[in-house]
Amino acid sequence: MARPLPESNLSERLAQAEKILGHQFSNPTLLETALRHPSAASEDSSQPSYDRLEFLGDAVLGMVVSRLIYDRFPRMDEGGMTRIKVSLVAGQQLSEVAKGLGFGELISFGSSERGTGNRGLTSALEDIYEACIAALTLDGGLEVATAFIERTLAPLIQESMAAEPTNPKSTLQEILQVRHITPTYEVIDTEGPPHSRTFTVTVLADGEVIGQGSGRSKKDAEAAAALSALKKRRR
Repeated sequence: MARPLPESNLSERLAQAEKILGHQFSNPTLLETALRHPSAASEDSSQPSYDRLEFLGDAVLGMVVSRLIYDRFPRMDEGGMTRIKVSLVAGQQLSEVAKGLGFGELISFGSSERGTGNRGLTSALEDIYEACIAALTLDGGLEVATAFIERTLAPLIQESMAAEPTNPKSTLQEILQVRHITPTYEVIDTEGPPHSRTFTVTVLADGEVIGQGSGRSKKDAEAAAALSALKKRRR
């Protein structure tokens, strides 16, 4: 797990974040807010968390990714484009991208979250990615935010994502029912505060774990677990 820099090193954290984002902020407060976890904001009501920025960033991300997919696959139908988008902006995917970029070391956590060993780091990384997109949009404009998304997320777009089932749980159940097996789902971990949780779920067939996935809701996590199981069957 990444070890966050000391809170006193704010200028260093902001400089590292600007390097990751490829943009020097004219309003550094935006970036500082984008890196502030709700647990830190709860200790100082004058300092907002990234929640509002995350809201805006999610919308910008969806628009930019939709346009990238639309332009890249001019003959693909709506269903295929939707499946690619869902795969690309899934919470686990964004968390892994943010982690790979080095954001795990830059998040400003409150003492309550640090005391848990940063159990909410996975969901926080997803939130940070979206909040930083919003900060880039507000400080540098949509073109700057788009450039960041194109550099960090667009390379992961694959046409094969369009072939994934719209409802992986139903697809998996249909496959297993041929063997008279009904898949079951179990929550094995829950990370983050009540307002921003990430669930990890395993799917079992005849008592054996055949897939695992994470999501911001139990429903999303179960779908991710089912999709994981389906991918393993194709290998």
